[in-house]
Amino acid sequence: MWRASRLLAAALAYAVTLVAVAVAAILAVLILAGPHGGLLPSWTKPFVLALGWLAVLILPAWLVRWVWGRLQQS
Repeated sequence: MWRASRLLAAALAYAVTLVAVAVAAILAVLILAGPHGGLLPSWTKPFVLALGWLAVLILPAWLVRWVWGRLQQS
């Protein structure tokens, strides 16, 4: 039972973080592609794309790892 509640809490943390990161990414894309389309120099675009994907992939996993470890301590 304890493992199931930890798994549920970790899944909920992943879903909430993924939604928050997705909303932030969409807003950033709308700003950078819309009225501020020429804001970034062209050589920075691959780095911005890589950082965006890393944020979408790493941040939710990092938070789940933190929640899992925090629940393991208590």
